[in-house]
Amino acid sequence: MNKNNMKKIKSAIISSVMAVSAMAAPFATALTPMSASAASDNYAKLLQHSLYFYDANMCGKQVGETSALTWRDDCHTSDEVNGGFHDAGDHVMFGLPQGYAASTLGWGYYEFRDAYEATGQGSHFKTVSDYFCKFFKDSTKLDGSGNVTSFLYQKGEGDPDHAYWNAPEMQEREQGTRKMYWTSSGASDIAAEYAAALALNYLNFGDAEDLKYAEALYKFSTQYNQVATDGTTPFYSSQSCQDEQAWAAGWLYIATGNESYKSDCASKQVQYLGANHCWENVSAGAACVYAEITNDWSKVNNWLQSYTNKSGYCFISEWGSARSNTAMQLTALVASKNSNADYSAWVKGQMDFLLGNNPLNVCYVVGFDSNSAKNPHHRAASGMKNWDEFNASDVITNGHTLVGALVGGPKNEAGTDYTDTLKDAVCNEVAVDYNAAFVGAAAGLYSVYKTGTTDTSIVGVDKVSSGNPTVNTNTTATTQSTATNGNNNTTTTTTATNLVVSGNQDIVLTPNDMTVGTEKGDDGEMNNYAEFNPQGAKSATLYYKVNSNDMSTSGAFGTWTGKWEQVDFENVSVPSGNVVSVDYTIPSNVGSTVKAMVFWPHGDAVTIEKVVLHMGESSNQTTQSTTQSTTQSTTKTTTTTTAAPANKDVVLSANDMTVGTEKGDDGEMNNYAEFNPQGAKSATLYYKVNSNDMNTSGAFGTWTGKWEQVDFENVAVPSGNVVAVDYTIPSNVGSTVKAMVFWPHGDAVTIEKVVLHMDNSSAQQSTTTTTTKPIQSGNVKYGDADESGEVNINDAVLIMQSIANPDKYKLSAQGKLNADVVDNGGGITNSDALAIQYVESKTINASSFPITSAELERYQS
Repeated sequence: MNKNNMKKIKSAIISSVMAVSAMAAPFATALTPMSASAASDNYAKLLQHSLYFYDANMCGKQVGETSALTWRDDCHTSDEVNGGFHDAGDHVMFGLPQGYAASTLGWGYYEFRDAYEATGQGSHFKTVSDYFCKFFKDSTKLDGSGNVTSFLYQKGEGDPDHAYWNAPEMQEREQGTRKMYWTSSGASDIAAEYAAALALNYLNFGDAEDLKYAEALYKFSTQYNQVATDGTTPFYSSQSCQDEQAWAAGWLYIATGNESYKSDCASKQVQYLGANHCWENVSAGAACVYAEITNDWSKVNNWLQSYTNKSGYCFISEWGSARSNTAMQLTALVASKNSNADYSAWVKGQMDFLLGNNPLNVCYVVGFDSNSAKNPHHRAASGMKNWDEFNASDVITNGHTLVGALVGGPKNEAGTDYTDTLKDAVCNEVAVDYNAAFVGAAAGLYSVYKTGTTDTSIVGVDKVSSGNPTVNTNTTATTQSTATNGNNNTTTTTTATNLVVSGNQDIVLTPNDMTVGTEKGDDGEMNNYAEFNPQGAKSATLYYKVNSNDMSTSGAFGTWTGKWEQVDFENVSVPSGNVVSVDYTIPSNVGSTVKAMVFWPHGDAVTIEKVVLHMGESSNQTTQSTTQSTTQSTTKTTTTTTAAPANKDVVLSANDMTVGTEKGDDGEMNNYAEFNPQGAKSATLYYKVNSNDMNTSGAFGTWTGKWEQVDFENVAVPSGNVVAVDYTIPSNVGSTVKAMVFWPHGDAVTIEKVVLHMDNSSAQQSTTTTTTKPIQSGNVKYGDADESGEVNINDAVLIMQSIANPDKYKLSAQGKLNADVVDNGGGITNSDALAIQYVESKTINASSFPITSAELERYQS
């Protein structure tokens, strides 16, 4: 496809955070300042730029539409499996650095999500991470039981590829198709890296498919325990798969709570850590994830201190010294966030060195500053067509700017041996693994220091991800922690940091000062929680409002002290006014965070308002706690059913199925019923609509080795309000069928029964139409996509989100009418978002909508 040079906006989710005083830093020795670059502490811009390297290295049929760079397009379109990323300045897809890059990128986002969202880089990161993980899933073949039968671990051969110097878009045309490397009994090191990347993508974004493939690939890896050699030698050969398996097992434990993964992560740890977290050896990363699980960082910190207590440039390897250095930076920042050590000043000094505060005054990040390296060893960016042209001069200016690429860096510890030339692959090599830890280090530094601003225009970039970062001139460190406490689900949280104070004054923490969110409990329901830094307080009081008619409430406080210590509170009366206050005496051995949890009521029935930290001995409330935990009853009831005789209808009431609610992609609560099909040919779902809605929608689904779903839409609500929808049960149906109601939500629907038709008959009509939600208003307000009553940047963001992920970011029928401002009637496109963006900048007046695409082009010019 051809690239469209129209600038498109990306979602920029801005979060406000407060600064927290840093822990003491006994091992945080900074480098001696030299001629520091003016951009050396612009960590917002550094994070923004660092991600664009991955746009340069995208491979496959979707490059043109996905890459943010104007000079990249589709390539290698005949590969047996589409997608993935080129390894370095060449075009091979090597599995080990590919998996390392994706998992390390995911690790950085997992630890420092706040930095991505505050700087507007969350959407761009997700695009990159999903592109990696889609390739990993597409490369993996599963049987009917979900076991891996084979997977693709490499695309292309090293020697022929390295001998080719031209743009990736030309390689297939000039060299033909390339070799694919599959295995059905090996490449355990690569399978484990893929598994780690997929588990982290699940933790970061909640796609259940990612977790399914992660577990399957990990199982495959441990079944064969054999590293890849065919095709990988001598380029990326590994000595062991144990370190990758420990790395993957740790993230799988955090994702699932399955104790076998924790045991594997523990048993596969190495006794002595290597030089750094890298593509060939992820033992340091595995040690970090195990430290997160156990909250014991002693091994990691003892190892880090052997590097961080030295001054000067942290030099580990001549080849790609900057790559190794930034991997140490990321590891140190993760340890600083999660333990009582603080290496942030040391990391800042190391990054300053790489950004220009060095003897040569060279910035080793391409396109970042005026003194940046200009000639990375990269075929696509070079703009040259053959090797002879490459050798034409010692210094050749690249045809394209490889924005955000971290080059190899100096070849000596003093930082005096570096040549900015395409011919020096040691100094100027770039690669997917080079940038992986570098991106995470940039995010970690922004999370700590909150300095810098993002660019709104970058040469060669037509999709600029920019934000309005919170700038902080105070260089104190932040903390963020998420306790798993046995829960197996990713949570939606608002993360902020707290101000440390002294004395006996109370400190009031609002939701903006804590990590506040919901997570699924052991009973499957959504529990509210608030996690906060105790800041030396003696006790704390949690205040939350009960929005339901419940007369009592329960929950717990917990902290990690080397083991999880929890104090439950039960049967607390809900007072008039519905604001509950519960006290907690903070133990003297309290961990870095305290987690306050509300077990009953669930979800939207509770709003956490604040936590008050009492720095003195007393609190204003009566402590109400017990030592016994309870599991509250829910609307979810699970029973078993017996098989029915042929040709007899079987009526399943709510007591005969798993009936409940779950949060959908739009954040609303959807109703569902899950049941055993018992050999039936078809089924009819009956449910009552308790609202005034005139139509309804939903779906039936079953797992047949893959998720198979049939949607029903625009079903009219009859008089009496009881809707009946049929489903033809497929012959390969799984053990259960799930019937889901997407509209209306929550209490507006009551599921009454499911009737199983054993003889393929049906009592009701089938329904397949196209509308999911009725138009709420007959008045079109052009540009107001989110129906807020105003036309602003939020409307443009929603349109872009909806285009990128329509299942998650849904426009209502009215919103779609409002959003179609360019070539009205032609549907929602990027042009509509761009036009609305121009309203924000006063270039277009919303009253002129709708407009034509020709008029939009005139506005652009």
